[in-house]
Amino acid sequence: MSFSITGKTAIITGAATGIGHAIARHFVDEGANVVFSDPSEKRLKSGCDDLTGLPNCRLFAGDLREKLNVANLLSTALDAFDRVDILINATRMFALTDPLDPADTSVETLLDQNLNVALRTSQAVARRMILQAENDETRSHEAGAIINISSIAAHRTQPELMGYSIASAALEQMTRSMAVALA
Repeated sequence: MSFSITGKTAIITGAATGIGHAIARHFVDEGANVVFSDPSEKRLKSGCDDLTGLPNCRLFAGDLREKLNVANLLSTALDAFDRVDILINATRMFALTDPLDPADTSVETLLDQNLNVALRTSQAVARRMILQAENDETRSHEAGAIINISSIAAHRTQPELMGYSIASAALEQMTRSMAVALA
């Protein structure tokens, strides 16, 4: 079994900054084809401006809470590199929650951004990976890998982090459920 990512294609969400950006740059350095995805075009361009001329990099700016943008992200990868081998959902939104304020909508917002984006993106990419594995005899039915970045807040929380903790715990459970479904 090879752990080389050279020549493999990765989509990395949250790739303009933070851990997503670090992972995406490492993948580029290791010879992978990488689609850097982020909701902010400005942030993406400023953090990845030096990569725009590289043949193994593409930038995708779009709000993945919108289903059409998920489809467009997948199309960007397929148009550029013909396949997807790796998905890393590293996009994370952080916000404080007032646990006693019924008007506070941070829980819904954080679930939408930190859970639903990863779920929809994973579903779209997993379907593509399954199709690739079924049609590609040279890869021995190797489908691919999906990695979801969570937080210790899923297990250790503080009241003001309630929404972030709920979304992180939900992401971990979604990851386990998807793993069983895809096994």
